[in-house]
Amino acid sequence: MTRLVAMVSVLALSTWVGCSARISPPVAIVRQPWSTAAAPSAEAVVSEGPVSEGQVVEGQVIEAGCTFNASQIKGVPGSMHRVACPANCRETGTTWGTDVYTADSPICRAAIHAGLVSDRGGEVAVILEPGRPAYRGTTRNGVESSDYGSYRASYRFAGTPVAAPPPPVETAQIIEAGCSFNALQLKGGLGSMHRVACPAGCREAGTTWGTDTYTADSPICRAAIHAGLVNDRGGEVTVVLEPGKPAYRGTARNGVQSSDYGSYRASYRLRR
Repeated sequence: MTRLVAMVSVLALSTWVGCSARISPPVAIVRQPWSTAAAPSAEAVVSEGPVSEGQVVEGQVIEAGCTFNASQIKGVPGSMHRVACPANCRETGTTWGTDVYTADSPICRAAIHAGLVSDRGGEVAVILEPGRPAYRGTTRNGVESSDYGSYRASYRFAGTPVAAPPPPVETAQIIEAGCSFNALQLKGGLGSMHRVACPAGCREAGTTWGTDTYTADSPICRAAIHAGLVNDRGGEVTVVLEPGKPAYRGTARNGVQSSDYGSYRASYRLRR
């Protein structure tokens, strides 16, 4: 009888413990966001000096294809995004700009142009930037990029040196132009002044119409050589927008032949 009571007591105790275990409230598991006390790993963050102000660092690496560009990245200017490039992107698409690229330029081809990856692929950190009034094309690392005018958005790569914006000249921002850049790509009213920085090698780029006053579609840097304000090594000029004229006279100056032209809707002249 005593043995039977003991067995009943043990059975009751076991049942009570089992029930207690089943009805215990669950323990919540909360994923804590990054904080200063628990920063992301070094692999997820790319140090970038001045860009760190307002910078958004995306921890996830984007496994991109050769056609992927910054227009497909969701982020604000200053945000940083890691992109992994595949091999064989050197010949894919068209790239516009140097160091700073139009947002629709394929990222992996631009990264080869910038010298940050080879045609075997690799990872880069892309920093979104606002649009610019002009983009200068160059040939680097076997990739030719093209000139472009104004575009709504840009990007650059972390670790690529980009000069700080220079102080404004009167009402104009300095525009890092390519040889094909002309006054039709400038935004401003008649009389507005725009400071343009010309690269080297523009003497043979395009056709120029006029003398002292040029048609608005004449390449600015070639006209500046014609006017004697810069040489073929490049330099800076101020462009003043003017109304169209009924005729433009061509001349040969400083190794540049400009051509005659009839009426044109808009003009510009140059000054130092």
